[in-house]
Amino acid sequence: MAYKLIEANIETDLDTFTNLLNSNRTKKVTRRRFEWLYLENPHGKARAWFIIDDKMDKPIAFTSVLPRLMKVANKTITCWNCCDFSVEKKYRTLGIALKLRRQAKVCVDNAETQALYAHPNDRMKVVHAKAGHHCIGKMQRYVKLLSVRKQITKRFNNQIVTHIIAPVIDRVYTSAKTSVKVKPPFSVEIFDNTEFNEEFDDFFNMVAANYGIIGQRSSDYLNWRYARNPLYQTQRFVLRKADALYGYIIFLIKADVAVCNDILCMQDATTVNLLLRAWIAKMRQAKIASISVTVMDQNPMIPFLKKNGFRIRPDESSVYAYANIKNGLHKEWLDGKNWYMTVGDRDV
Repeated sequence: MAYKLIEANIETDLDTFTNLLNSNRTKKVTRRRFEWLYLENPHGKARAWFIIDDKMDKPIAFTSVLPRLMKVANKTITCWNCCDFSVEKKYRTLGIALKLRRQAKVCVDNAETQALYAHPNDRMKVVHAKAGHHCIGKMQRYVKLLSVRKQITKRFNNQIVTHIIAPVIDRVYTSAKTSVKVKPPFSVEIFDNTEFNEEFDDFFNMVAANYGIIGQRSSDYLNWRYARNPLYQTQRFVLRKADALYGYIIFLIKADVAVCNDILCMQDATTVNLLLRAWIAKMRQAKIASISVTVMDQNPMIPFLKKNGFRIRPDESSVYAYANIKNGLHKEWLDGKNWYMTVGDRDV
């Protein structure tokens, strides 16, 4: 069979993207997901490519990339966040997958963008490696247990035992050193899926100077990624000192778990610990059973997570990246120690 690669039309091929992705996954997506993700990103429209079966004259695979502004050594560049990848089952060969995945790298080499990064699943890691991308780290999940009720119920399968034992053990967690009272000049507040204003631009520009590489978290990007996200609604936990923004956590509630999408904070230890401990206290008050935070393995937040009782879980995933050695980014871009990355920096 003969196959060819062509660039997709982002505006007119939304239905084809939707159908191809849905044909290869159990959890279905809507056309609205693609409209939001591919067309409304304030950093630019997505780009995508199809593999066409010449004999059938139809797309049998596609991949896409999302533009992302990044701060690299405090200078703003445009890169690509590798996004969807779908191949119809009967066409799944390394050759087709590799042909698709190499295309973004070719565009980097042709200076159509400055760099790329990706979060492939285990099956796709070999494709990224063969395409010339480099593994720069792992995404690691840290969990803090706030209540043992579910674990006690599962172990004893007895509601009476759970009712007696769980509150006693939970009180031990509650009285741990991670509890805190927020006192003036500090204050905290939770917002439900509200818009981000210009103070988040100023805050990002101030905090970003602490990191070698960090994705832009301007108000227009945060509004697109979270406040106007059609897939799920988030909450925002904000720490202030007097009237000044000092840190925030963007999270969503799944069942009885608080899942952190993003966290950004002034980098002194007192402020980071206060932000985490105040959020933990609020989640306890809300009867949340546990908190989950996923970050890249060399993220400077990790020591603070550990100090506040978060424990690593074994479910890791890899981070791959590429920059052409000729464009001056290569050495810094491929060093995982430079990156500030949270789960919110992934595709969706």
